[in-house]
Amino acid sequence: MPISRSRGCLIALAAVLTAAPAAADTRLPGTTTLSSAGAREDLELSIAAVEAAMPNIYWHQSRQAWAAAKATARADVIAVTDSEALWRILRPLVGRIGEGHLGVHLSAAMSQHYRDAPRFPLDLLWSDEGAFVLAGYGAAADISKGTRMISVDGVSDADLLSEMVAVTPHDGTIRTGTMRYISGRGFASILYRLRGAQSHFPVVLEGPAGRTERDLPAVPRAARPAEPDDPLPRPTLDWIDGHTAYLNVPTFSNRRLRAAGATFPEVIHSVFVELRQRGATDLILDLRENGGGSEPNESILFSYLVEKPLRKYAAVEARSQHIAVTSLSGRRFETDVFEDDDKDQQRPIRGGRWRRRNTPPHGLMSRWTTFSPIFHGRLVVLAGGATFSGGAELASMLQHTDRGVFVGEEVGGTDQGNTSGYRWTLELPNSGMQLTIPLLQFRMRWKSRMAGRGVLPNCPAPPEVMQADERRDHAWRLAVALLKQPWRTPSNAHCSKAD
Repeated sequence: MPISRSRGCLIALAAVLTAAPAAADTRLPGTTTLSSAGAREDLELSIAAVEAAMPNIYWHQSRQAWAAAKATARADVIAVTDSEALWRILRPLVGRIGEGHLGVHLSAAMSQHYRDAPRFPLDLLWSDEGAFVLAGYGAAADISKGTRMISVDGVSDADLLSEMVAVTPHDGTIRTGTMRYISGRGFASILYRLRGAQSHFPVVLEGPAGRTERDLPAVPRAARPAEPDDPLPRPTLDWIDGHTAYLNVPTFSNRRLRAAGATFPEVIHSVFVELRQRGATDLILDLRENGGGSEPNESILFSYLVEKPLRKYAAVEARSQHIAVTSLSGRRFETDVFEDDDKDQQRPIRGGRWRRRNTPPHGLMSRWTTFSPIFHGRLVVLAGGATFSGGAELASMLQHTDRGVFVGEEVGGTDQGNTSGYRWTLELPNSGMQLTIPLLQFRMRWKSRMAGRGVLPNCPAPPEVMQADERRDHAWRLAVALLKQPWRTPSNAHCSKAD
């Protein structure tokens, strides 16, 4: 059975923050009040669950740092009186583990409170250069696109980004994933989670005329247009010229592809057949929207680009076959880790842990069967902060086989692997929040150049505010320009300016 490995935690968080069922507008908000004892029970249950279930919570942090963070959370939880305050303690606590598939999802009452609340009136694009206005609403509608936001409530953009990283799911110490998530209306969502409802927001802005101070009124949810539909999941192939093609692969999710009437193996095979038939020599592969999906689709795509099979994983490991914890009130929470049809693919190792066998259908290899046709031409890969999970693994596989020039920004998933695969979702008994814990550690075989970081671009080209809605943006044009050079190996390509 294919294992789902997408960034479900971020998708779920976005859904509860932005979804607006008609019935929700007519109901009175549910209570989010918590007793001190209830908050403590939920916190201790969360700590016990991640420690019991995750294969290695010390992959991206030290034991001393985790112990200190737990002590701080336990001291702070005494003052908690509602679920929102507990979230502000729990979310950064589990966030420091550095696993982007680890999620803390809001209760129905918390989500409804947000839907009914006024919110920050600017949509922003975040990058290493700062935060820039995409659109304003209400009294902020006159703020020009591209204006830089310097601060909110006296807090600088750099400090705001650090706050956002602490409470959004992310791998290792990577910040680009958070930047992509809080771009658009995401910043307003997380700012509410951090601060609660505000009627006004003092901001400092910087435009062509210099810096200005504004006191921006909050806006209701209805002030923003409806969320756009998800991009179509099917890979798409476009031709730039007679020998150069652009392939966008937005997801590896079997579920999304099935809903569109497609399967990944069939669609991607047809793409490479067309590349062979039309004599393509150059390919731009766009993974910028690819947050992963279902194993082994990332390996299937890799196998059409690299002929030799690759031992990609050092190990795929689970803490145990069965996980169980007990709350302070004596309630038992438990789960089996493996599906029945996957148990024979595992073997026991020391300490009660289980490790995947290196045998078909998945094992530790990129593939076990022959793929054809293989594309041997030149490759440029577009990747960034939203490239995650299986998308990030594909980026790492291509980078470590020296297959392609990377353009964009740091990949959102760590180069050394991730904890994902099977998940355990438990509802915290007092707050109603849900904790989603990934159960399999996928350790890549290679040693990463920088621990806790993603694949870095050979040619940096982060998103630019004036091209935020354009697929053929600066990064795309830079990729096209690279393929006009005569290089044969990626190391000989030069990051000249795009035409």
